[in-house]
Amino acid sequence: MSTRVNGAPPGTEAGAPTAAFPGARTTTQELLGLLISQGPQSRSALADTLHVSRARVTDVSRELLDAGLIVETQTAPQRRQGKGRPFVHLAVDARYGACLGISVTDSRVHLLLTDLSGAVQAEQTVPSAVEPQALVDIVQRSSTRLLDTAGVPRQRLLSIGLALSGFVDRDRGVCLHSANLGWHDVPIAQLITQATGLPTVLENDANAAATSEKLFGLARDTQNFTLITLGASIGCAHYVGGQLYRGSHGGAGEIAHSTVDLGGQVCLCGKRGCLDTVASRAALLEAAAEAGLQVGSVGELERAASHGDARAQAILRRGGQVLGLVIANIVQSNEPELVLIADPSGFGQGLFLTTLRHTIENNILPRFLRTTRIEVHAVPDGFWARGAASIATHQFLSSYAPDHTRPAGEGD
Repeated sequence: MSTRVNGAPPGTEAGAPTAAFPGARTTTQELLGLLISQGPQSRSALADTLHVSRARVTDVSRELLDAGLIVETQTAPQRRQGKGRPFVHLAVDARYGACLGISVTDSRVHLLLTDLSGAVQAEQTVPSAVEPQALVDIVQRSSTRLLDTAGVPRQRLLSIGLALSGFVDRDRGVCLHSANLGWHDVPIAQLITQATGLPTVLENDANAAATSEKLFGLARDTQNFTLITLGASIGCAHYVGGQLYRGSHGGAGEIAHSTVDLGGQVCLCGKRGCLDTVASRAALLEAAAEAGLQVGSVGELERAASHGDARAQAILRRGGQVLGLVIANIVQSNEPELVLIADPSGFGQGLFLTTLRHTIENNILPRFLRTTRIEVHAVPDGFWARGAASIATHQFLSSYAPDHTRPAGEGD
């Protein structure tokens, strides 16, 4: 069943996010972005990176210190016998406030509360076939429970991030179309903001995951990378020049619906032969069932292949080859420093990923083999919700104004 909600809010209404960090910002927001992504920095280092005077950094940091958002830390000098004055660095005070991340699938809602360093403070999973209003109700109930569990005062909840698969209008906070959820034109960010009174930012789940990797994960020091996610659907997001690339209307990275099999199976999007119908977790398990294999996860499918089952081997090889070719084309087109493959499905280092790696290596120019790293890492169940919390952190930092004051309850 499809859900349609009309009357999407204009981007200037409450809860509409600002320009995506790290885009055009004031020195204050740029400084915060550096501290959150690169850790403690000296005033001189910040001035050099931001191309402003040290006096400007001093003025901005004084405002942030007074507000309680950053703190000074001291590091012992690297000199013989430990002599000399300690180095003073600035750092974001992670205790300043918390952000709530919410990931939504067709069967559950995962909520995760983090501090400003990305550390998880509390989390909860709610099984649910999600309709928009049901999601709003879950957020209202569960946010209170998570804050109580973490011992965080309500006043210190700064922002909410929501991640889901499909096409979203981030500026207006509208889910334009999610095949998995059956949503069309749902102004879900506004609905959550109206219910909670908190700014809510909506993002595609792969983009949110890439933001998390850029802020707190394996891509912190990487300016150009592509993230591939191996979930029920194949996700993809790109960072170019240190900025998340969304395309002209937010649809960049939708490789799940790239045609890889002309005249192939019908996809949820209505097209035939999409990558999702061949290489996604759902497609692999469906192919296994059609082949008569009794498996309930890709891990079990990998084990069957490792024990010599030719059916399992053929399914995994085909999926790995097709996805590998798509990634090889991305490398040829974008030349990223890093292709980060996140595995929340439990593939492990089995036949699928081995085939994928070999396919990439065999189908890109040799020069790209030397300049593009391919890294795979298993990610926990809260991976998507952590991404949502990261975009909430983005939202807060990119919209922070110097007249903010420390949230009530701090130091109580």
